Formats: sequence, structure tokens, C-alpha cells
Amino acid sequence: MLSIELDSDSKRASKSYSFNSSNVSSLDFIGKLNVVLFEAKDLGIITGSPISRRRFLDIHISQQDFSYLKALQRYNKVLQSRNKVLKDIKIGRSSKLELEFWTEKIIEDGLIISKQRKQKLNEIKNETLKIFPFFISNNENLDINFVPSYDDLDNLNNESLKAKFLENIKKEISLGSTLYGPHKDDFEININNNPSAEFSSRGQIRTITLALKLGEANALKNNINSSPIIALDDILSELDESRRGTVMDYVSSYDQVLLTAPDEKLLVRNSKSIGKIFYVSNGEIIDSKFRQN
Repeated sequence: MLSIELDSDSKRASKSYSFNSSNVSSLDFIGKLNVVLFEAKDLGIITGSPISRRRFLDIHISQQDFSYLKALQRYNKVLQSRNKVLKDIKIGRSSKLELEFWTEKIIEDGLIISKQRKQKLNEIKNETLKIFPFFISNNENLDINFVPSYDDLDNLNNESLKAKFLENIKKEISLGSTLYGPHKDDFEININNNPSAEFSSRGQIRTITLALKLGEANALKNNINSSPIIALDDILSELDESRRGTVMDYVSSYDQVLLTAPDEKLLVRNSKSIGKIFYVSNGEIIDSKFRQN
């Protein structure tokens, strides 16, 4: 359980986490309750910067692999230290010997992270490509591909990557930043061989993102042998009538689905079967059977 309390004096919210009635840290809470959430800002996975796509993968992998989360935390700390040394070398405050230490550290976790991202994205891709045809009415070809910062990622090892860093050491010192690593990873989403961000309508982007999120849920279920909770925030508003019905019928096959809509008619009209309906008014949740019209 996650609880949020507001300190009346400081007006700041504090979070606490408990599992089986015991308090746990936020890190230990990860993976205890697996949820796949779709909300408006998730459209940024397609339209936003690479940071949005890396975050999408990192959350997905961390829910099922705590060692990945720890590797990612170590990597981000090492990246900061290595970039500082690069800047210090440029102004004569540090040496290449110190840089060598941080290079070895950044390679160690960097390869693990990028290879994990590629593997997990392929799992999500396979599931997404199964789902996407259910949501479209015409011949739209979807493709998803990982774009690592390292060339020939599959064949790289620590030594070959170290050689790559050595080849570019002068450029990195000049720029004062690390040029290769998971912090530069990305993946591309194409529709009919064109970038979806540029060639898809708003409705198409919403449909692709939903398929990607449900593909994530299916991939997660395959890996942990347990269905995550599906939380869908206002997925119907920008879809046409046909796609609304298709989406509602498809998501009804999942074990637990939380779905929000600004109008109850969007839910009832577009589904053959509907679960329990609650209303939210002024921050209060009301069971439909107790609601007064």
C-alpha cells in the first residue's frame, strides 16, 4: 500500500510504503504491485524526446528485475563522476588515469543496461504487433526498433567497448561529456515505414501508444507469470466510435482493469459488458448504487 500524507505545518506531502503491513523503502516497494498505466503524457513515448522512451523501458524492466534498477542507479552516479573528470581534464585539474577508472565503471553497467533494454523492447514489440491489428480499420504497418548508442551492440564486450572509448577520448574531453552509453539509447516507432511522431494523426498516436502499453502488460505477464493491473486514464475521448468499442472489448479480457472517462456514456455505449462503476466528485469516490442523480 502507498499512502500520502500532507504535513499541515509545511504543506508538503510525504509518502510512505507498506507491504504485508510492514513499512518498506520506495526501492523495496518496486515490483510488489505491478501496474501498467496509460495516461495522456504517455503519448510522449512517441512524440517526446528519447528520455521518455528510456523511462518507459526502465520502468518496465525495473518492475521485474531489481538488479537492473540497481545497475541503472550506479550507472547514473558514475556518469556524473565521469563527466566531471572529463571537464576537469580539459582545464588541467585531473588526469586521464582517473578517467580510465570511471570508464571501466561506466562500461561495466552500461553494457548490461543497453542489452537488457534491447531484449525487453523486443518482447514488448512482439506483443504489441499482435495487439495493434485489433485496433485499426485499415492496412497500417507498425514497426518498433531499438537504437542503441553503441554500434554492433550484440557483439560488444568490455574490452572492445573500452577500445571505442579510447578512440574518442579527445572528443569527449573537448565536449566535457560522455558520448556513448545507455544515456544515449533510444528506440524508433514507425508507421508504414515513416516516423509515427511525424506522420501519424493524434488518434493514431493514441492507438499506437495504447497498443504499446498493452504489449508491455502482456510481456510483463509472460515474465512474472502474473497479470499486472491495467490502469487506463481517459483512453476513449479521442477515438472514433468504432475504435472505442474495439478497445473496450479487448481490455475486458484482462484480470483487473481500472478505466476512467469524463462521461459514463463512453463506457456503457462502447462495451458489451461493463464492470463496477464509481463516480468521483470533489475528490470523493462514490459507488454507483449509492449515487443520487
